[in-house]
This record gives sequence, structure tokens and C-alpha cells, in this order.
Amino acid sequence: MKKMFLGALALMFLTVISCKEATDKAKDAADNVEEVAEEATEKVEEAAEEVAEAVETAADGVPSFSDPAVQEYVNAYEEYMAEYKKIAESKDMTAFAGLSAKGQELATKAQDIAGKLSAEDAQKWTDYMTASSQKMADYAKAMTQQ
Repeated sequence: MKKMFLGALALMFLTVISCKEATDKAKDAADNVEEVAEEATEKVEEAAEEVAEAVETAADGVPSFSDPAVQEYVNAYEEYMAEYKKIAESKDMTAFAGLSAKGQELATKAQDIAGKLSAEDAQKWTDYMTASSQKMADYAKAMTQQ
């Protein structure tokens, strides 16, 4: 009987020790899950902000710049592109010739603007001007097609 009692007691201690270790492991795993979830949430929020900014830019086609002079230039360039598109669609070569002076003026202003760009704005500027150049090329191509 004594052996049975000692055996049961030893089994009970092992069970308690095993349960405590399992509880500690479960607690550690839960903490790790919380950390990973927080990191994932932060990354998702950052990505959502980037996507929102990209959607905003794509929706109106004009990025926002920190320098008001740069923003003013970009808005003027958007007006120029709209006018260019309209003339290209109508294939009015006379109106197109009149538009060249405005293009020259904007090109001169672009050189002044380039010196005012912050690092972040410089990247936006490059992306915007690349996309705008492609649009202008498409408009010109449409104008020359019969």
C-alpha cells in the first residue's frame, strides 16, 4: 500500500510539473502571437496608408507637393495637358501651334521648380512627369493617326 501511495504521489507531482511547463509554454506562445499580430497590424496600416496615397494620386492624377510653387506648376501643367489632349483629339494643327508657347513657358518654369524639390517631392515629381510624358506621347500619337 505504501508503494502505491508513493507511486500515486510521484505521478501527481509529475502531472503538476508537466502542467506548469505546458502552461508556461502556452503563455509564451500567446505572447509571441500578440507580438506578431501587433507587427502585422502596423505593417498593414502602413501599407493601407501607402495605398490610400497612391489611390488619391491616381484618382485625381496630381500628387500633392509640400511647396506651393511646385503644386501651382503641376496644376498649370495639368491644364496644359488637358488643352493638349483636346487639341490632339480635334487634330487642329493651328491651335496646336499656338500651344507651343505655353509649353515653352512651362519648360522654363520646370527648371526653376526642380531646385525647390525636397527628396520626397523629387520622387513624386519624377513619377508624375514620367506618367505625364507618356500621356503626352499617347495624345501626340492619336493626333497623327488617321
